[in-house]
Amino acid sequence: MKYDIGLEEALSRTLERLTRLPPIDIEIDKAAGLAVAENCIATVDCPSASVSMKDGYAVVSQDLENASQSRPVKLKVTGSVYAGSQTERTVAPGKAAKIMTGAKIPQGADAVISNEFTEEKDDGILCYRDAGNGRNILKQGYDVKKDSLIAHSGEILTPAKTGLLTAGGISSVRVHRLPQIGIVAIGDEVVRPGKRLKEGQLYASNLVTLLGWLRYFHMDAQIAVVPDQTEQLSIIIESMLKEVDVIITSGGAWKSDRDLTIQTLKEMGGDVVFHHVRMGPGKAVGLILLNEKTIFCLPGGPPSNEMAFLQIVLPAMLHLAGREPIPFEYKTAILAETVKGDKDWTQFFYARLGENKGKLSVRPLEMKSRLQTQANANALIKITEGVERLENGEQIQTQVLFS
Repeated sequence: MKYDIGLEEALSRTLERLTRLPPIDIEIDKAAGLAVAENCIATVDCPSASVSMKDGYAVVSQDLENASQSRPVKLKVTGSVYAGSQTERTVAPGKAAKIMTGAKIPQGADAVISNEFTEEKDDGILCYRDAGNGRNILKQGYDVKKDSLIAHSGEILTPAKTGLLTAGGISSVRVHRLPQIGIVAIGDEVVRPGKRLKEGQLYASNLVTLLGWLRYFHMDAQIAVVPDQTEQLSIIIESMLKEVDVIITSGGAWKSDRDLTIQTLKEMGGDVVFHHVRMGPGKAVGLILLNEKTIFCLPGGPPSNEMAFLQIVLPAMLHLAGREPIPFEYKTAILAETVKGDKDWTQFFYARLGENKGKLSVRPLEMKSRLQTQANANALIKITEGVERLENGEQIQTQVLFS
């Protein structure tokens, strides 16, 4: 066990110790946003037969080779074909069958001429243009081929992808479920939102911020607020562990007499993987394994709380859900102001990413108010451990929180 490790090692240890959640089978209409746990192979063609893409007439293309506005070709109409119809109608040369969009192409026909290029005449139609072989026909298997790979293991299912799987005959899919999460805000001074606030107390804004981030990534959590009392904290932890995969505690993670979280978890039998990471803000973050469940202990200061969550906890949640542990993209931007870090740890700065003369620019936000700075940031500037400063005008890789 290490009590003071670098950020990269902390994230590496986290991903090594956390096993992805076992896959489950779920109905396809509930699978959007989840990661596929195994390759998905189409069981049917889509469409299952060649069908018309237009309302018109199924024809033999050779009959209309010379058709034009001045020299229409007349064909005899022998019947109608509708979408979903099982009629085994055939079309012979010189004949046509009225057909609706989505209807199966009759045997013998190899094209469809749409209604706007025809005119009904007696028992037939006049065709005022040609219809080449395959015109207005959606071939069998055009959208999905039977036995083809239509989603690969690890892929995140978008709404359109679930529709594609459905078209390929897949009604249920094996996925990595999202982790069930509990958040516990700790502190005598912390009050659950909506309750009366006494002098010296504050509302559990960290709890709401963490819950907001989880929901932003389509996860959810049950929540609790407990005072700085070992017994009550133990009761809440034991109760939550029966229902969740991961607990995130907020507050009580530092070294004062009132910071009891880590010690309480150790007394409950917790294995401390790490506690204190060389990162700022967020140094007091810890990872504890207890009863085959995962507990992340986050410091109570709002920037430290959020940064530890974004850099360690959120990647871990994505990893459990079968995804790449990379919640945010990085973009190259020009630094608009020199920032100074500390070579002994990795430093993060809240920032605003924008455009300046057509190029991406990023400026660190002055920390006048912790909560307002967090709320106004759409990016983070990272100074890696061992680097003391980044210079004004330098091109840097910026972590983008919101586009």
